[in-house]
Amino acid sequence: MRKIVLIIITICIAYIYAYSQDANFQNIYEKMKEKYSAMYPRKFEAYIDGKIVQRQIDTIPAKSYTKTKEDIKLRFTFEKGYKPTLILENVDTFYRNMFSVFEGALETVGFYVLVGNNNTYSSLSKKITFENIEDKKDEYKITLRAKGENENYSVTYTVNKETYIIERAEYYNKKSKIYDVNISYEEVDDYTLPKIIKYKSSDGKVNSEIEFVDIKTYK
Repeated sequence: MRKIVLIIITICIAYIYAYSQDANFQNIYEKMKEKYSAMYPRKFEAYIDGKIVQRQIDTIPAKSYTKTKEDIKLRFTFEKGYKPTLILENVDTFYRNMFSVFEGALETVGFYVLVGNNNTYSSLSKKITFENIEDKKDEYKITLRAKGENENYSVTYTVNKETYIIERAEYYNKKSKIYDVNISYEEVDDYTLPKIIKYKSSDGKVNSEIEFVDIKTYK
Protein backbone atom coordinates (compact mmCIF):
# COMPACT_ATOMS: atom_id res chain seq x y z
CA MET A 1 0.00 0.00 0.00
CA ARG A 2 2.82 2.36 0.96
CA LYS A 3 4.52 1.69 -2.38
CA ILE A 4 1.34 2.56 -4.28
CA VAL A 5 1.00 5.81 -2.32
CA LEU A 6 4.61 6.73 -3.11
CA ILE A 7 4.02 6.04 -6.81
CA ILE A 8 0.91 8.24 -6.79
CA ILE A 9 2.78 11.03 -4.99
CA THR A 10 5.66 10.78 -7.48
CA ILE A 11 3.25 10.99 -10.42
CA CYS A 12 1.49 13.99 -8.88
CA ILE A 13 4.78 15.80 -8.26
CA ALA A 14 5.90 15.11 -11.84
CA TYR A 15 2.58 16.39 -13.17
CA ILE A 16 2.72 19.55 -11.05
CA TYR A 17 6.33 20.18 -12.16
CA ALA A 18 5.44 19.69 -15.83
CA TYR A 19 2.41 21.96 -15.48
CA SER A 20 4.53 24.60 -13.72
CA GLN A 21 7.20 24.40 -16.44
CA ASP A 22 4.60 24.75 -19.18
CA ALA A 23 3.02 27.74 -17.46
CA ASN A 24 6.45 29.34 -17.09
CA PHE A 25 7.22 28.71 -20.77
CA GLN A 26 3.96 30.34 -21.76
CA ASN A 27 4.58 33.37 -19.56
CA ILE A 28 8.07 33.93 -20.99
CA TYR A 29 6.84 33.29 -24.53
CA GLU A 30 4.11 35.92 -24.20
CA LYS A 31 6.62 38.47 -22.89
CA MET A 32 9.04 37.68 -25.71
CA LYS A 33 6.31 37.94 -28.32
CA GLU A 34 5.20 41.27 -26.89
CA LYS A 35 8.79 42.54 -26.95
CA TYR A 36 9.53 41.39 -30.50
CA SER A 37 6.20 42.72 -31.77
CA ALA A 38 7.07 46.13 -30.35
CA MET A 39 10.71 46.25 -31.44
CA TYR A 40 10.03 45.19 -35.04
CA PRO A 41 8.38 47.43 -37.64
CA ARG A 42 5.56 46.18 -39.85
CA LYS A 43 8.22 45.50 -42.46
CA PHE A 44 11.93 45.98 -42.95
CA GLU A 45 14.38 45.33 -45.75
CA ALA A 46 18.15 45.01 -45.71
CA TYR A 47 21.03 43.70 -47.75
CA ILE A 48 23.03 40.83 -46.28
CA ASP A 49 26.81 40.93 -46.48
CA GLY A 50 29.29 38.24 -45.53
CA LYS A 51 32.01 35.97 -46.87
CA ILE A 52 29.60 33.05 -47.00
CA VAL A 53 27.31 35.11 -49.26
CA GLN A 54 30.16 36.23 -51.49
CA ARG A 55 31.43 32.67 -51.91
CA GLN A 56 28.04 31.66 -53.30
CA ILE A 57 27.91 34.68 -55.60
CA ASP A 58 31.38 33.77 -56.92
CA THR A 59 29.96 30.49 -58.27
CA ILE A 60 27.52 32.28 -60.61
CA PRO A 61 28.66 32.39 -64.26
CA ALA A 62 29.03 35.84 -65.81
CA LYS A 63 26.37 35.04 -68.43
CA SER A 64 23.78 35.05 -65.62
CA TYR A 65 24.58 38.63 -64.50
CA THR A 66 22.00 41.24 -65.51
CA LYS A 67 24.44 44.00 -64.49
CA THR A 68 28.01 43.81 -63.19
CA LYS A 69 29.15 41.36 -60.54
CA GLU A 70 29.55 44.27 -58.08
CA ASP A 71 25.81 45.00 -58.47
CA ILE A 72 24.77 41.53 -57.28
CA LYS A 73 23.31 41.84 -53.79
CA LEU A 74 21.33 39.63 -51.43
CA ARG A 75 18.15 41.37 -50.29
CA PHE A 76 16.39 40.29 -47.10
CA THR A 77 12.73 41.19 -46.53
CA PHE A 78 10.83 40.63 -43.31
CA GLU A 79 7.13 41.45 -42.91
CA LYS A 80 4.94 40.58 -39.96
CA GLY A 81 2.56 37.78 -40.87
CA TYR A 82 4.80 36.39 -43.61
CA LYS A 83 7.95 34.31 -43.99
CA PRO A 84 11.23 36.16 -44.50
CA THR A 85 12.55 36.13 -48.05
CA LEU A 86 16.04 36.18 -49.54
CA ILE A 87 16.25 37.41 -53.13
CA LEU A 88 19.47 37.78 -55.10
CA GLU A 89 19.32 40.95 -57.19
CA ASN A 90 20.80 41.58 -60.64
CA VAL A 91 21.01 37.95 -61.73
CA ASP A 92 18.76 35.94 -64.04
CA THR A 93 15.75 34.03 -62.74
CA PHE A 94 17.70 30.78 -62.40
CA TYR A 95 19.88 32.24 -59.61
CA ARG A 96 17.41 34.74 -58.16
CA ASN A 97 16.23 32.33 -55.45
CA MET A 98 19.50 30.48 -54.83
CA PHE A 99 19.54 31.62 -51.17
CA SER A 100 15.93 30.65 -50.43
CA VAL A 101 17.15 27.44 -48.77
CA PHE A 102 18.51 29.62 -45.94
CA GLU A 103 15.15 31.22 -45.18
CA GLY A 104 14.29 28.34 -42.85
CA ALA A 105 17.56 28.83 -40.95
CA LEU A 106 16.71 32.48 -40.34
CA GLU A 107 13.28 31.37 -39.14
CA THR A 108 14.73 29.25 -36.34
CA VAL A 109 17.11 31.98 -35.17
CA GLY A 110 14.19 33.29 -33.19
CA PHE A 111 12.76 36.58 -34.33
CA TYR A 112 10.69 35.24 -37.22
CA VAL A 113 9.27 32.31 -35.31
CA LEU A 114 7.87 34.70 -32.70
CA VAL A 115 6.33 37.47 -34.78
CA GLY A 116 6.62 36.42 -38.40
CA ASN A 117 3.45 34.43 -38.89
CA ASN A 118 1.25 35.39 -35.96
CA ASN A 119 2.03 32.29 -33.93
CA THR A 120 0.25 31.79 -30.64
CA TYR A 121 1.52 29.66 -27.79
CA SER A 122 -1.12 27.07 -28.64
CA SER A 123 -0.23 26.89 -32.35
CA LEU A 124 3.51 26.82 -31.59
CA SER A 125 2.99 23.94 -29.14
CA LYS A 126 1.69 21.82 -32.02
CA LYS A 127 5.02 22.16 -33.83
CA ILE A 128 7.51 21.99 -30.96
CA THR A 129 7.92 20.62 -27.46
CA PHE A 130 8.93 23.03 -24.71
CA GLU A 131 11.53 20.75 -23.16
CA ASN A 132 13.34 22.70 -20.47
CA ILE A 133 13.86 26.13 -18.99
CA GLU A 134 16.91 27.09 -16.94
CA ASP A 135 16.46 30.25 -14.88
CA LYS A 136 19.85 31.95 -14.46
CA LYS A 137 20.84 35.28 -12.94
CA ASP A 138 20.64 37.42 -16.08
CA GLU A 139 19.16 35.05 -18.64
CA TYR A 140 16.86 32.17 -19.43
CA LYS A 141 18.10 29.07 -21.25
CA ILE A 142 15.06 27.69 -23.09
CA THR A 143 15.21 24.35 -24.89
CA LEU A 144 12.70 23.55 -27.64
CA ARG A 145 12.45 20.27 -29.52
CA ALA A 146 10.88 19.68 -32.92
CA LYS A 147 7.96 17.29 -33.22
CA GLY A 148 7.40 14.56 -35.78
CA GLU A 149 10.12 13.37 -38.13
CA ASN A 150 12.54 16.06 -36.90
CA GLU A 151 12.22 15.19 -33.21
CA ASN A 152 15.96 14.48 -32.92
CA TYR A 153 16.64 18.17 -33.46
CA SER A 154 16.46 20.74 -30.67
CA VAL A 155 17.54 24.31 -30.03
CA THR A 156 18.48 26.06 -26.81
CA TYR A 157 17.88 29.81 -26.82
CA THR A 158 19.66 32.21 -24.48
CA VAL A 159 17.16 34.95 -23.66
CA ASN A 160 18.14 38.18 -21.93
CA LYS A 161 16.02 38.49 -18.77
CA GLU A 162 15.78 42.27 -18.95
CA THR A 163 15.01 42.71 -22.64
CA TYR A 164 13.53 39.27 -23.52
CA ILE A 165 15.66 39.29 -26.67
CA ILE A 166 17.28 36.12 -28.01
CA GLU A 167 21.06 36.57 -27.90
CA ARG A 168 22.22 33.05 -28.72
CA ALA A 169 20.93 29.80 -30.20
CA GLU A 170 22.58 26.37 -29.80
CA TYR A 171 21.44 23.64 -32.19
CA TYR A 172 21.57 19.92 -31.39
CA ASN A 173 21.04 16.63 -33.19
CA LYS A 174 20.04 14.25 -30.40
CA LYS A 175 22.54 15.25 -27.69
CA SER A 176 25.34 16.38 -30.00
CA LYS A 177 25.72 20.10 -30.59
CA ILE A 178 25.74 20.98 -34.29
CA TYR A 179 26.48 24.70 -34.19
CA ASP A 180 26.18 27.95 -32.26
CA VAL A 181 24.56 31.16 -33.41
CA ASN A 182 25.16 34.54 -31.75
CA ILE A 183 22.99 37.54 -32.56
CA SER A 184 23.73 41.23 -32.03
CA TYR A 185 21.25 44.06 -32.58
CA GLU A 186 21.19 47.76 -33.40
CA GLU A 187 18.72 50.62 -33.10
CA VAL A 188 17.25 51.73 -36.43
CA ASP A 189 14.43 54.31 -36.65
CA ASP A 190 13.30 53.58 -33.06
CA TYR A 191 13.31 49.82 -33.71
CA THR A 192 15.71 47.13 -32.48
CA LEU A 193 16.80 44.98 -35.41
CA PRO A 194 19.37 42.24 -35.99
CA LYS A 195 22.76 43.56 -37.08
CA ILE A 196 25.19 40.63 -37.08
CA ILE A 197 24.54 36.89 -36.89
CA LYS A 198 27.59 34.69 -36.25
CA TYR A 199 27.54 30.98 -37.10
CA LYS A 200 30.03 28.42 -35.79
CA SER A 201 29.73 24.68 -36.34
CA SER A 202 30.97 22.22 -33.73
CA ASP A 203 33.16 20.42 -36.28
CA GLY A 204 34.96 23.66 -37.15
CA LYS A 205 33.97 23.57 -40.82
CA VAL A 206 31.75 26.65 -40.53
CA ASN A 207 32.86 29.84 -38.79
CA SER A 208 31.27 32.82 -40.46
CA GLU A 209 28.97 35.77 -39.99
CA ILE A 210 26.41 37.75 -41.92
CA GLU A 211 25.64 41.44 -41.50
CA PHE A 212 22.43 43.33 -42.21
CA VAL A 213 23.27 46.60 -44.00
CA ASP A 214 21.33 49.47 -45.61
CA ILE A 215 18.30 48.69 -43.46
CA LYS A 216 14.98 50.32 -44.37
CA THR A 217 11.94 50.20 -42.11
CA TYR A 218 8.24 50.55 -42.92
CA LYS A 219 5.64 51.42 -40.28
